[in-house]
Amino acid sequence: MYQAGVPLRHMRICEPFGPEQRQGLWLYHVIEPDRWAAMCARVSGVKSGGIYAGHDNHFYGHRKILKPEHLDWQEYALLLLNSMPEKTAEHYRNKIAIYLHWYQKKSITVPQTQQGDIGAKDIPSWRRICKVLLNNDYWCRALSFSPARKRRTISVITNG
Repeated sequence: MYQAGVPLRHMRICEPFGPEQRQGLWLYHVIEPDRWAAMCARVSGVKSGGIYAGHDNHFYGHRKILKPEHLDWQEYALLLLNSMPEKTAEHYRNKIAIYLHWYQKKSITVPQTQQGDIGAKDIPSWRRICKVLLNNDYWCRALSFSPARKRRTISVITNG
């Protein structure tokens, strides 16, 4: 890792295929080309992860996300929704509508961007909504949703 220019504080060995670890996949290609070739042959998605995660991780949108310059974040969110399969897009549209309505009830306008809006804390923005769509966050956890609880069916046994 030193040979690739990685500072000592960022050097660690761990499984390279989780969401956080994908950003380090490019290191295997630089440092150990033989191991990289073996990983590409054995693990689906490693090669694209190494190519697109890279140094700045723009592709996967975990750290920093980019949009086309001619669109604002709201327009980009709509473009992303329109590019999805209809059933998936409808799921996201419903979640986003609930999210926007909650802030509207509190008289808070959801801006295009805000400081810290794509971090762990829920700071509302259209950029945050785009991050949810780009990360395929189906349950919209980054918008403070959680998976719906399954309804429990209570069966009544009668003696007749």
